Amino acid sequence: MKTSQLRQIIKEEVQNALGEGHSSNNYMFFENLKTLKHAIDEMLAMDKEKVDQILSDGHGWAIDHISTSTDDVEEVYHFLTNKDEIDHKDTTDHKKMMMIHVNEKKKPFPDLNKDGKITYADVLKGRGVKKA
Repeated sequence: MKTSQLRQIIKEEVQNALGEGHSSNNYMFFENLKTLKHAIDEMLAMDKEKVDQILSDGHGWAIDHISTSTDDVEEVYHFLTNKDEIDHKDTTDHKKMMMIHVNEKKKPFPDLNKDGKITYADVLKGRGVKKA
């Protein structure tokens, strides 16, 4: 038996054992979309004033995460809708787009404790951890 055949058998057995016998090779893409949708629906149902208060209390990192996540989801959305519109012929240079996208995201972490250095203390302060 070839290694590739053995890998395929193991993969199928693991998927069956985990109840993941999906017909799509990209089922996790759809599962992740469902998870995102559920989390978004739950957050939108929260009291906006309470959420605003929490975010304003030193938790700007959460705003940054939502912003970068939105950018990522929009990029995939536009890729999929553009690909569909041009009869499944992709003409976009995605490698170039990805490099632009990655470079746009790379922003230096702020010096939150104003000591002139970027350290773990800045990360903790960004997370709202108070010194004991």
